[in-house]
Amino acid sequence: MEKNQLRQVIIDQQDYFRKGEELVFRDLDLEKYLRGNEIVVISGIRRCGKSSLLKLIAGPLEGVKFYVDFDDIRLSDFEVKNYQDLQDLVIELYGEELEKEGKGKLYYFFDEIQNGPLWERWLNNLYKQGIKVFATGSNSQLLSSEISTFLTGRNRVLKLFPFSFREFLRLKGIEIPESGHKSGQELELLTSKRKAEIFRYFLEYFESGGFPLVLKSGDLELSRGYFEDILNKDILVRYNIKEISALKDLILFLLSNVGRVYSYSTLKNVSGIKSLSTIKNYLDYFQNVFLLYRLPRFDYSLKKQKVSSSKIYTIDSSFLKTVAFNFSENNGQRLENLVFVELLRREKELYYHYGKKECDFVLREGLRISEVIQVSVSLNSPKTKQREIEGLMDAINVYKLESGLILTLEEEDVLDVDGKTILVKPIWKWLLQ
Repeated sequence: MEKNQLRQVIIDQQDYFRKGEELVFRDLDLEKYLRGNEIVVISGIRRCGKSSLLKLIAGPLEGVKFYVDFDDIRLSDFEVKNYQDLQDLVIELYGEELEKEGKGKLYYFFDEIQNGPLWERWLNNLYKQGIKVFATGSNSQLLSSEISTFLTGRNRVLKLFPFSFREFLRLKGIEIPESGHKSGQELELLTSKRKAEIFRYFLEYFESGGFPLVLKSGDLELSRGYFEDILNKDILVRYNIKEISALKDLILFLLSNVGRVYSYSTLKNVSGIKSLSTIKNYLDYFQNVFLLYRLPRFDYSLKKQKVSSSKIYTIDSSFLKTVAFNFSENNGQRLENLVFVELLRREKELYYHYGKKECDFVLREGLRISEVIQVSVSLNSPKTKQREIEGLMDAINVYKLESGLILTLEEEDVLDVDGKTILVKPIWKWLLQ
């Protein structure tokens, strides 16, 4: 790429990065990422707000803030030699300011860094120069493998998700008292009118998912466009997929069966892909771009755990409205998916339980299972209530716990079953704890 062409792109991008806009504060402890000289890598699915987070981070920093978006089509012919051109442009554009501010006041912000050639080596060079770097990326496998090779001990990874419910409320201008413990007593101090208002907003969030622009615009169809972009740019092109139709059949089946146990034989039949290794590779690709996640069955034997069937969930429940086949209302699947993503956001180690009965989620801390959770739209039906309680109780007894949690759309109760406590809680309250 010629330097004069690069110069114009960079000038345009600086203007975009400085442009004032109303940003929603994310529930992240950013302070720990600002300290030290480590490279901060922000990873997450496309359109989850990584670029906006870069702006939020840049806001309070004093000094020169240099921004490059490697997802810009105009940088498609960017070469390794252009990295030096970028550093030359920093001096050209901000030399006087750098001299005035003094050493150590230069910050680099890079969007979709994985699109740059040999990016990890360049970041390593910047680190050695004492320059603080913040970079975003949309491919977990590429980032993790390259980071571990070249940036070990020199980086911090920040995982970003689509908006949480609390962040969605903040977008709507509603601040909720922070809940410092599981009981969520602060929420009980809200008036009935305020609770009804929050529940109404929850139903909107439940329908729309957490992609920031979808929520701001109210246009759920943007979610379908995001899916197509991820599928085409991040999977089909990047991994040079030949069996395009088969891969699409596979991912549509998985999205349409979120929360259900799948077997490789089923996936082979659905997709027509004969090779088991190819199916496994495709599942890895879906997870690499943060589109789908696999939830393993818990077993104290790692060997048994590895060969057990998994469940699939997606990063944002909007895909279950815009992409998946909906032969019937899938509120139960979407609610379960929402809980799964929130548990990921809370950095929980997750599994599902299957013994005599099935339990949706078991949370592991160290060597023990610390919590078990069941998700159900409602417990109004005696048959549904019995099924959910039996599944939860099976997990409670197997892992020797004293209590369990059932998350529902609206119901709230405390049940005593065989001397064990079962909390029934509306999911909106749980999301705000």
